[in-house]
Amino acid sequence: MNCVLNKKVTRLLGISVLIGINLLPLNIQPSHGQTCTAFPVVGGQEENETEVTKTVSQPSLPIPLPGPASAGVNNNWNTDFSIIPLKAYNKYIVTFTPKSDGDYKVRAYLKYNDNTADEIYNEQKSYTAGQPIVIEGVPKADNLPIQVNLFVGDPISITKTYTVSVKGCV
Repeated sequence: MNCVLNKKVTRLLGISVLIGINLLPLNIQPSHGQTCTAFPVVGGQEENETEVTKTVSQPSLPIPLPGPASAGVNNNWNTDFSIIPLKAYNKYIVTFTPKSDGDYKVRAYLKYNDNTADEIYNEQKSYTAGQPIVIEGVPKADNLPIQVNLFVGDPISITKTYTVSVKGCV
């Protein structure tokens, strides 16, 4: 009787081990949840504003004044987001949502403290209102970005409205 019981126990243990081995890869796969932090808009209207809606403006020429004060053209084509806290994120995600149908010229950059930037997106195409475009950027291995910049401009984009937000993920 002891021998029959031992065979049944051994058989059950063997089946359990085989099932366990088959399920093992599922059990050892780590669940890497992504943690993301939304970044504030530089010069946002509200404190810690992490999303902004803009209508691309017509460039305006400044009133001619003597000296460097008159240099440049004013427009709202650039939007910067501060990377706070400044730490090593694995990727940066820009969510660009057109509010107007039509053609846009959209560029996105990771900006570094050494006055360099990595272009992570550069497209001129027709976008559909309400359909978000997710732009992902990976930083340089040896340098932390300090800002993420979205540039929506060029004459093709004038009068188009969009919403943008940026986050960093680890």
